[in-house]
Amino acid sequence: MTAPSALARLGGSARREAGFIAGSRVMLLALVVVPFCAIAIIAAMLSQGALQALPVGVVDNARTSESQALVRLLSGRPEVRIAAQPVSDAAAEAAMRRGQIWAFVSLPRGFGQARAADEPIRLYYNAAYLSVGSTIERSLTTALRGSIIAGFEDTAWRAGVLSDRAAIPQVQISVLFNPEASFEWYLQALVQPAMLHLLAACVAVYAMARELGGPDGRSLDAWRAETGGGAAALAGKLVPYLTVLSFWGAVWMVWLVGFKGWRMEGSLLATFAAQIALIAASLALSFGFVAGARRDIFGYSLSALYAGSALAYSGGSLPIEGAPTVAGVWHQVLPFTHYLTAQMDQFLGAPARQAWGAALLLAGYAAAGLALATWLGRSKSPA
Repeated sequence: MTAPSALARLGGSARREAGFIAGSRVMLLALVVVPFCAIAIIAAMLSQGALQALPVGVVDNARTSESQALVRLLSGRPEVRIAAQPVSDAAAEAAMRRGQIWAFVSLPRGFGQARAADEPIRLYYNAAYLSVGSTIERSLTTALRGSIIAGFEDTAWRAGVLSDRAAIPQVQISVLFNPEASFEWYLQALVQPAMLHLLAACVAVYAMARELGGPDGRSLDAWRAETGGGAAALAGKLVPYLTVLSFWGAVWMVWLVGFKGWRMEGSLLATFAAQIALIAASLALSFGFVAGARRDIFGYSLSALYAGSALAYSGGSLPIEGAPTVAGVWHQVLPFTHYLTAQMDQFLGAPARQAWGAALLLAGYAAAGLALATWLGRSKSPA
């Protein structure tokens, strides 16, 4: 009797795994319910885009018409709302500690009068929450600078100096690629692929660990006897998971680019190819970890190590430049780093060949994972 061809082993293993998925509540939950809920929840959470109406306070020590005008100016900023006007800086700090406000502006006594020109306006904000703190600091600083320049022009006019002779420094700031400073584009482009990456790793551990043994006689030896074994059978085992998770990746891309209008200046096709390769690499690497460790707990631990830490070390959330050498090396080793770099570059209009190169590199990760799983899976299963 001749051994089945590689294509036959791939197809037979894929059909076997598809049948298992269809009859497994756990897999249907992981492959259907979890991705759908993740996309829906994250999209709803970030639908507003930029942060708005963040509560801040104003300590008005001046009580002048100029200070009241500045308070009205600050209240007109969409990013913030004046939630409190404490009587002192100490009271404002206490409100920040209680979480009632994120920042406060302290206007000095005599604000708007010539004798108080050297007394600074003080801005205090909570930097323990970087995103919120930086948003408030940027909004309030812009408003305060605008008010100061307007006051300078008014003073010059009252003194009989033409405003074009007052030597007011002019600054032009141009925000590129994300002018709205929207968290929707940035975080969805960061979180959704990371979620699929981690989900693929965990699903692969569960799928491979079920072949390690059980009361129904399952074992790697039995799996090899049923499917023919080898890299082709492992690739077939991977195909149904890759198909379903790639579908959810396509749904996310259609939502972000098609419905929400976040235009991808580069190649959408090359980006999607890189995402498919990332999911394949996640599945294959976790297959290899389980085949080597022969324990699902070790497989989950190793998968969490490379997929769970991917978001932090990808360079998308925390800067890698200037980080310790170990962090830089780990950054380069992680497959998610190469996908995220390709994706963001394509959003900004980089040449498509960069994304195709990342897809090829990630396909190499997948091939290495399958080779590792094939090699480690050949050894005798533990009794």
